[in-house]
Amino acid sequence: MVEEAILVKSEDTIILKKAIAMNLYSKKIEQSKISKILNLTQPMVSNYLSSKDSIPKNINDLSDKISKIITNGNSTNFLTCVTFSDNPLFGHYYIAEKNEIINDENRDILNNLIEAFLLLKGKDIGGLIPKIKINIAMAKQKASNSEDVAAFLNGLIIADDKITNNNGIRFGKSKHLSTLLIYLKNHLDINAIMNVAFVKNIEKTSFSYSYLSKDFKLENEKKNVDILLHKGDFGIEPCAYILGKNAIDVANKVIKLCEELK
Repeated sequence: MVEEAILVKSEDTIILKKAIAMNLYSKKIEQSKISKILNLTQPMVSNYLSSKDSIPKNINDLSDKISKIITNGNSTNFLTCVTFSDNPLFGHYYIAEKNEIINDENRDILNNLIEAFLLLKGKDIGGLIPKIKINIAMAKQKASNSEDVAAFLNGLIIADDKITNNNGIRFGKSKHLSTLLIYLKNHLDINAIMNVAFVKNIEKTSFSYSYLSKDFKLENEKKNVDILLHKGDFGIEPCAYILGKNAIDVANKVIKLCEELK
């Protein structure tokens, strides 16, 4: 998960905590709670509150921002980061997990998933909606684990048999789809997958298909496959998986499949 970070010069840290303490106290927050928030002793908080030191405007502005974040129910961690630079650091940055750093490949995957969502948005896919959450996942070319696979956070949002929205895209969030996709990449020329409801009468469509075993392994060595079917098991809903070279390819197959099943 990407988190916002605010970097300040070391000589400003004490005055910043002092400003935040004053700001929070003015919002009727008790000294004991302020001491926990700022990781200070209560006597130190009391000392800060009685201070007559002049606080620079940029520190005051920053303390206002941080205080609003805290009073909105968010936690704040004050950490020390050693950096080496000719230019003093001050400002807003973002800290990301290694797999979420936006390099060219990650950016291409995110853009591809967004385009796939836009293709499907508003389309009636009522016959393909499973009981569980529906999602699309796309992997890096050399994906080795779920952290190398991006998907929609908490799945795609469905209303009236149509995909209407999403809660953003993250790497490493759809464990089942990502695990299955990485396994399939070792056997098939694919890089994206979408879970849908079990497709009845699939033999009447133009799509090539095959089956997965109960433990989600390929039942044969067929290479050119558009759709994989899983017959379900105890506690597992029968379902299907649309495969493609990327998320856009998958979305187009879903649209075509819906048309052919009408």
